[in-house]
Amino acid sequence: MSFINKNIENLAEYPFDRLRKLLRNTKHKEPITDLSIGQPYHKTPSFVKEIIYKEHDNWNLYPPLKGIQALQKSYLGWLKRRFQVNSYFDERNILPLSGTREGLFSIAMTVNFEKICIPNPFYQVYLGATLFRDAKKIFLLSNKKNNYLIDLKKLEKNLKKGPALVYFCSPSNPQGKIADYLYIENLIKIIRKYNSVLIVDECYIDIYYSEKPVGAIEVCEKLGNKLDNIIIFHSLSKRSNVAGLRSGFVIGDSKIIECYTRLRSYSAPTIPIPIQLASAKLWDDDKHIKANREKYLKKLELADKIFINYQYYERPEAGFFLWLRVNNAKKFVKKAFHNYSVKIMPGEYLAAGNKKNPGNNYVRIALVHSYEKSKTALQQIAQLLK
Repeated sequence: MSFINKNIENLAEYPFDRLRKLLRNTKHKEPITDLSIGQPYHKTPSFVKEIIYKEHDNWNLYPPLKGIQALQKSYLGWLKRRFQVNSYFDERNILPLSGTREGLFSIAMTVNFEKICIPNPFYQVYLGATLFRDAKKIFLLSNKKNNYLIDLKKLEKNLKKGPALVYFCSPSNPQGKIADYLYIENLIKIIRKYNSVLIVDECYIDIYYSEKPVGAIEVCEKLGNKLDNIIIFHSLSKRSNVAGLRSGFVIGDSKIIECYTRLRSYSAPTIPIPIQLASAKLWDDDKHIKANREKYLKKLELADKIFINYQYYERPEAGFFLWLRVNNAKKFVKKAFHNYSVKIMPGEYLAAGNKKNPGNNYVRIALVHSYEKSKTALQQIAQLLK
């Protein structure tokens, strides 16, 4: 249809839609154990329900775009506590988001670059934003050979030809790799050297197992207390088990945030006040994060035991995904669904390329269910590897 924006037609099918089509005619039994999506099934902290119920009279109010004072205060408090940074940023650098997915997409509409660099594999929203912007897409391989991070030399080689918007994720999705301080420092220096903009997705930064992930905000402090050219995204969905709350925030370069705020005042949903108040409490409370991390650690240790004899098993450093190498991933996914009603994601749906797709022969497995349910599903997957 000629009246449809052609950039909508550019958007690829989302991975979960592709997975539904792949499994549509595959016979299986109910119930299904869905390990394809990063949707935590751990309990939501009880105070969330209490706060939302208590504040029900505030549903009739239009919420402020920049967030109520309690929410802004909680962001600042958590950032300083979690990353041990000083007060080199303030409310001008921060904007609440109705979940980071829409933020990671719409931020690309705020800056004007002809090309966008994306790690490969990647969170699909990065590619969606690139296609909708009709920008030139540059895929930067982040496979085992590159330690599951983009090659900074190749990034610099691309930026020498012209500045770009660069997406980066640490801990990475789907591989669970943590970028260390030196890597992030060099990345930021390259971005600034070539007058580019770096989008840092840190949505899994509070789910780790030994090494505490470094945040870009820490590195920016050491590089002169500046957030110039840097935009960082944080979310409650994974760390606090509240994917349905749709609450996160972005912090970064004040000039970009100012323009982004203007864009969102026309186009984006604001977070309702009861949810803002519940979100503030979640950012203020570290106790439930520690308990959540311990649950994921137990499931990861379980995976270590189940796959101990599988030569291609690699333990993630952070996040709750296993990035598991298999033969013929799509056939493996269909077999897991048919034999055991276990749903997992083919790696190629999370990456780009045909024969050279770095997701080929990989599957992503989300450790999001209870310990016992995860144990059963992982044991069933292990049976298919024999």
